[in-house]
Amino acid sequence: MLIPADQEEKQQIIRAFAPIVAPVRIARLLPVDLPRLIAGFETLKRRLGIAENEAPPGDAKQRLAKLTAAIDRLLRKIQSDPDAVENALTALQQQLYRDFVRSFQRLQANLAPKRAGLEQVPVELKNRYYHPSGVFLIQIHPSVNIWDREGAQKFVTELRTVDAEVTGTPIITYEAIRLMERAYWQGTLYAVVLVTVLTALALRRVRETLLALAPLALGLVWTAGLMYFFDLKFTLGNVFGLPLILGAASEYGLNIVLRFVEGRESGGPLIARSTVMAVLINGLTNIVGFGSLMLAAHRGIFGLGLLLTLGTACSLLAALVVLPVLLRMVQRMRAARVARRAVKDAEAQAMTVPSAERVGRPD
Repeated sequence: MLIPADQEEKQQIIRAFAPIVAPVRIARLLPVDLPRLIAGFETLKRRLGIAENEAPPGDAKQRLAKLTAAIDRLLRKIQSDPDAVENALTALQQQLYRDFVRSFQRLQANLAPKRAGLEQVPVELKNRYYHPSGVFLIQIHPSVNIWDREGAQKFVTELRTVDAEVTGTPIITYEAIRLMERAYWQGTLYAVVLVTVLTALALRRVRETLLALAPLALGLVWTAGLMYFFDLKFTLGNVFGLPLILGAASEYGLNIVLRFVEGRESGGPLIARSTVMAVLINGLTNIVGFGSLMLAAHRGIFGLGLLLTLGTACSLLAALVVLPVLLRMVQRMRAARVARRAVKDAEAQAMTVPSAERVGRPD
């Protein structure tokens, strides 16, 4: 782009008009002669009037009439304030004169141009695009929207079919987004594993651990469904909210299950009212805090707040509505198992006591 094309033909054209341009000298700037200018406009107006009178009816006659009227308005404006018009024309003439002299002198200085090549390119620019070994830098501009995921993937994939080591802003952006997304999903997986391990260490029972994690699983499933309903997609602005949802959901379930285990061992209620109120207030506090992000005008912050609000609300609803039902079912199953075991023990005792009495009784 920096090296002109068809240099031989252009040099021949310049050599053809160089003898005409070289001896030209530009005279000094003359002052504005307003009376002469007015006289020239009046002469032009008079001649246009003659042409208008002799022109046949039609568009030409109308255009001549409009031009004559415009010149007449210009003359009246000049004559209304000649000093201001003369000052304005003087300033304009000086600007035009300086620009013309500068451009014309530049033309005269280049009447014998040399052939342009890489050696004439500035070193700073040449080092950026050219290596002495003969390697050039090629800049490829995408015809698709690289800020869209599909467009960026298509552009980068097609580039790498030509050169696997291609680089640039689109490639760096695409790889950075891909690595960030992978890191977020890995962080979510690590958070699930860590929450599961901590819950298991706190409860030390497999069944109770699964019950405590039930609000977490249900909350994520319900959140995914509501995301489809609200047309909310995972982006770099909201995907890191998943670990926050995991932590809150696991806390709700763990507190309720711990209180259930304590009540079962001490003969208390299924879930104490104080525990329910504590979990409810905790959840509502989180919802209000996360929901305040939806007041932001930035769409990324709004999406993050909506995702956190939906996830927290779903997890809280699962912990306060679904989890007590599951705990009630577990309690009934445990009571039924204890009852069956008591019946079996009674039956076994009834079968063994008479035998012992017959053995000890003499004939």
